[in-house]
Amino acid sequence: MLGTLEFRRLSPFVWFIALAFAPTILRAQQPRATSHRAQSDDANASRERVNALLSEAVALLRAGKLAAAEPLIRRVINIAPHNVDAHNLLGTILDGRGQPAAAEGEFREALRLNPKSISARANLGVLLARTGRTREAVEAFESVLNESPGHAQATFNLGVALFRLKRLAEAARALESAARLAPAAHEPLYYLGLVASERGESEAAVAYWQRALALRRDFAEANFMIGEELKKHRRYEGAAEFYELALRQDASKLIYYIRLGGMYLLLVRHDQAGEIFRQAAARFPDVAEAHYFVGITARAKAAYTVAEAAFRKSLALQPENVDALAQLGFILSERGNFAEAEATLRRATSLSDKHFYAYYDLGRLLMKTGRYEESLPLFRRGAAIKPDNAGVHYQQFIALTRLKRKDEAERELAIFKRLEAAGKTRRRDADDIENPDHSPPVAQPPAEQK
Repeated sequence: MLGTLEFRRLSPFVWFIALAFAPTILRAQQPRATSHRAQSDDANASRERVNALLSEAVALLRAGKLAAAEPLIRRVINIAPHNVDAHNLLGTILDGRGQPAAAEGEFREALRLNPKSISARANLGVLLARTGRTREAVEAFESVLNESPGHAQATFNLGVALFRLKRLAEAARALESAARLAPAAHEPLYYLGLVASERGESEAAVAYWQRALALRRDFAEANFMIGEELKKHRRYEGAAEFYELALRQDASKLIYYIRLGGMYLLLVRHDQAGEIFRQAAARFPDVAEAHYFVGITARAKAAYTVAEAAFRKSLALQPENVDALAQLGFILSERGNFAEAEATLRRATSLSDKHFYAYYDLGRLLMKTGRYEESLPLFRRGAAIKPDNAGVHYQQFIALTRLKRKDEAERELAIFKRLEAAGKTRRRDADDIENPDHSPPVAQPPAEQK
């Protein structure tokens, strides 16, 4: 199976950038002969300089220019080492520049200097959530709300953190409060939809996402999630429409291409699927999954030369990907390259004892080359992995018949007929696309901005 694709549905946590502009009074050491008025003038000038630097740094931060803001904030800390705002802002910069440990140190220093700093505590909560310390993040957001009950961003962040902890009832209450506090914000509605979906309340989930779309028409994540909900209920035509919208609005997420291409495959629209996956491979040339799905589409059209090349590209990027090895082994077998096909499929089975198609196709390959006895343990392993797959029992029937083991062959034939009658066998293309390992994880948080 393919490894989990990295996918961020929505990045709710943003830095809380707010300045109290009450910097610590500076007491620059002056020679004793300096007059009180001169000292006062120097302190006022320093305060003005600090405030000017902080204002300039905040403007740069809000414009996303973290690298330009950092030296300004460090100058403030050199002038006023006890300035709470400066340590808080430096924390947001360091977090944004991929230095979470250093950022946490700055947020905690700001809280040491002023334990009641809402901004620093909110930002610490954001960092804790983003680095997977969700329970600590919940405590941080709750402490912010104890000090400031109407804090909309902290209320929303608390709801998201609770959602990630699967505390769904509490998450829903917090997110509903966030929606009331910020009625023009689409994010709380989006996450309320995720909560409803997690509870199995599909209609409510879709209704929340549609309300979010009414507030933000180009909300790709909401369109994608409506597609996911429709896919869950096998409403593939409708799902394809929403995946199309999501991809049109945001072409930067590989999962959007994969879901849309997958829907096209399920709808037997192979040419459209191929075009989507080719676009994905062109945009993400260094991602193994992109080439893998080009191969899947080519295989569906029996374009084995194209499929082989795509699977080889995928394996060059991810050599131990069992899915790609199994697919390449099948293609090589179909093209008559039995020696390499066998080596490839055996490599796949050595990496995973749970990959049905690696065992099944290796068994079929041995059947093609007359090695019926060797094929049986592979088919039996396949049947253990997928007991309701009719094909693997039919292959055992053929092998046992050729080995003249009549009673065993008849038992496998009876199982095959029963499964066929029950209609439990699945199309292989559908199985590849709907494989649960291809599903995206819940959003991972970055940081907080306000």
